[in-house]
Amino acid sequence: MKTSTFRRKLLAAGLAAFALAGAAAPAAAQEAYPAKPIRVVVPYTPGGVSDAVTRLVMQRLAERLKTPIVVDNQSGANGQIGSAAVARAAPDGYTLLVVVAAHAINPSLYPRMSYSPLQDLRGVSEIGAIPLLMVSSAALPPVDLKSFVAWARANPQSATFASSGTGSGAHLVAEQFAQTAGVAMTHVPYKGIAPALPDLFAGQVSIIFDSVQTMMPHIKSGKLRGLAMTSAKRWPAAPEVPTMAEAGFPGMTGGSWIGLLAPSKTPDEIVSKLSAEMQNVLQTPEVHAKLIDYGIDPVGGTPEQFDAFIQSEARRWAAVVKKADIRLE
Repeated sequence: MKTSTFRRKLLAAGLAAFALAGAAAPAAAQEAYPAKPIRVVVPYTPGGVSDAVTRLVMQRLAERLKTPIVVDNQSGANGQIGSAAVARAAPDGYTLLVVVAAHAINPSLYPRMSYSPLQDLRGVSEIGAIPLLMVSSAALPPVDLKSFVAWARANPQSATFASSGTGSGAHLVAEQFAQTAGVAMTHVPYKGIAPALPDLFAGQVSIIFDSVQTMMPHIKSGKLRGLAMTSAKRWPAAPEVPTMAEAGFPGMTGGSWIGLLAPSKTPDEIVSKLSAEMQNVLQTPEVHAKLIDYGIDPVGGTPEQFDAFIQSEARRWAAVVKKADIRLE
């Protein structure tokens, strides 16, 4: 009996120790994050600026986290396909998402989305702001923003703006400019920026908003004129181009942006760790310089700051979409 009692006590002690170890396992697993490779979805095609920036930043983030990061391009539906996949992913920090301004614009354009961009995903860190350069055809008379506005008001039938597609960031920024300047302009959408350029060079469309990196070579060649930047200060690569505020339109700041998100239920401690490491990456001189070369102003910031920014962007573009009566569905 004594031996049997001793065995029962020993078994009970073993089970208790096993239970305690099992209870501690989740905490240990969280402390060890990341314990396996991380997948970062880019909801756009490979080769674009968002893809290049993601690969640059994620390479450095992987070094800091000491774990591989795989970039996965899932394009389609203005970013919705890849974004929806991440919104439905396990909230464990191993599936993340890189988005641009379209993330905050889409809720106003697509009322029947399969996920909620503002509720199903949470901010980790903004990567950077992407100011846009407003350019006009050198074949047209205006030589600066003031003369362009005067020309557009006098020639409403000829005042047009190109974009890479209906609902794109360039489209919305141009609509905002038309509303701010009080000019009537006709939207001419293209399937990307490249197909729009020949018509822009020839003066068949009047203006376009796009990145400094894309437009500056054509300004230097004399085919286009730089009218204004949507940045708060003059851009290093285009010091001769005034800001919108300098040109008389102080409300036309901003443009596009790029940032990192996670599924909304991802634990705070994981999001905080990712965000802190992102700040370190963005402060790296090499990364900072490369982002400027891409036409991106490094921003960073906390998850809370990025969430608040996205909410404000959603409100901003909802007002522009409503006033312009843009409909995609």
